[in-house]
Amino acid sequence: MYFRKKGISLIEVIVASAIISLSMISTSVVYGNLVSVSTQNTAKVQAAFLLDEGVEAIKSMRGDAWSNIASTTPGTTNYFLWTSNKWKATTTPAVIDGVFTRTFIVSTVNRDTNLNISTSTGTNDPGTKKVDISVSWKDITGTSTRSTSMYIFNLYE
Repeated sequence: MYFRKKGISLIEVIVASAIISLSMISTSVVYGNLVSVSTQNTAKVQAAFLLDEGVEAIKSMRGDAWSNIASTTPGTTNYFLWTSNKWKATTTPAVIDGVFTRTFIVSTVNRDTNLNISTSTGTNDPGTKKVDISVSWKDITGTSTRSTSMYIFNLYE
């Protein structure tokens, strides 16, 4: 009887070691998942800022000259190029920070007899364009995309 009370049995040591090991493994798995989620959220936030910057770039291009927008080929994928302190459209692909691709597509706009924007019929309005802007990037789930659309008008007419 005296021998049993004095020491720790081998089974108790194994159980304690297992509990400590499982808690350490669980903690490291949770930490790894948190880092992964944080990285994904960081990319989403960066994409949102790049999308907002794209909207402002389109407005800036329009403000410099309507031809910056009107001269793009409808339906063509364009990229943003910052050169000589101005935004320009280019068809040369551009990757931002080695991760993000930001594009925009300019489309013609039709107006019906009441001068409302029409998606299917009507007369082409050369003073109005629809611009679809998107930001895409690769993450662990595949390719993610954020996008927005806007109508812009010729300020010079």
